[in-house]
Amino acid sequence: MNLDSLSKDESRYCIALHPICDRQFKHVADELLYRAHGGAVSADITDPIIATARACSTAFYEIGLNALVGQRLLYLNVSTDWLANPDLLPLPVEQVVIELPDSDFDHNFWFHLKNAVDKGYQISSSDQQLIRYGEKLSVFTHIVKVDVRREDAFSCADRFKSEGKILLASFIENSEMLNKAIEVGFDLLQGYFYAFPEQFASTSQTRQGNRAADLKLLRALYDKNTEVSQIESLIAQDPHLCNLLFKRVNSAENRRANSISSINQAIMLLGFEKIRALTATLLLANNQPIKRLLVFKLLVRAHLAKQLAHRTQDLDPEVAFTGGLFSMMDQLEGVELDKILTEAGLEKVITDGLLLGQGELGKVIAVIESFENARMEKRSLKLVDVLNREYLSSVAWAQEMMSLTDDS
Repeated sequence: MNLDSLSKDESRYCIALHPICDRQFKHVADELLYRAHGGAVSADITDPIIATARACSTAFYEIGLNALVGQRLLYLNVSTDWLANPDLLPLPVEQVVIELPDSDFDHNFWFHLKNAVDKGYQISSSDQQLIRYGEKLSVFTHIVKVDVRREDAFSCADRFKSEGKILLASFIENSEMLNKAIEVGFDLLQGYFYAFPEQFASTSQTRQGNRAADLKLLRALYDKNTEVSQIESLIAQDPHLCNLLFKRVNSAENRRANSISSINQAIMLLGFEKIRALTATLLLANNQPIKRLLVFKLLVRAHLAKQLAHRTQDLDPEVAFTGGLFSMMDQLEGVELDKILTEAGLEKVITDGLLLGQGELGKVIAVIESFENARMEKRSLKLVDVLNREYLSSVAWAQEMMSLTDDS
């Protein structure tokens, strides 16, 4: 498969998930985003019911909601057509939050909205919609979504809180916005602030590690020539990782007649892939919830790079995975990427791909970044279709890997 762009087709569309966290930066929900075509900067949907059907069929029926988000809530922007005929595309009321469309509401809308609430759906409205429609909409609204980029965004917080609404701050892009949102009482936080975790202090106790040693372990985990004994030796140097490893392999769902008590046995039973993801997640996140949001994105990117590499002839899938994993390491570590890559001692194909955008790895990372930013207007329809499928399967894989490090 050629990853270079070839043709343009406005029928292409992109799907993505955008994390929502609580005030403790715990990942509690996701918003399912839909772009009608690769160059769209907003929904830009000409046929809303088709948009909802496309997004839902991919997320719910092809991948599966549990695989995609686990026990988290999923926010879904539906059309007025869906509200009128929800049985055409049934959504699980216990896990889906209905986001109202940004459009004019006719007299039939209110009847259909009441129907959705009676079925048990939670409703999310924007503060601007509530200001426009007042009490008529407020009685159906559970969650108020506020774009905090507006100058007056924080002035309405007290009013909505007094009405018992859950407040969601969206488009948080820097520490000032984040701190203000928390200060005025927002319950939920959404935006790209998690991409810069070094700017924020976590309220939870964190495990401090040796970055050089951590990178050495990561490098060994993604080296195909590494022996199990080498991994065993490196893991043994990290008591916290050992504890988590045994906790998982001896958990209730993995219960055996005899408990596993050796690192070697644990590695062999869980398999290299899960050990790799478990170690990477733990070491990179340092148990900080705000970093876990970025680690999740990084695992998605790494798996997506691996899947795309399977479709090329000149890129080893494991090399692509490592490249994807290290592609945003500078944001996690607060250290220049070239220094991190030098410390890790990764092969030239990875350093050239990440630092210079060269080779097949450079192309794969560029395609992924374009997809993440919904900038696919110059990419072929076939490639966009592949990315939609592989992206959501990568999200499901990352969800499984992250669940291995949950404390619950």
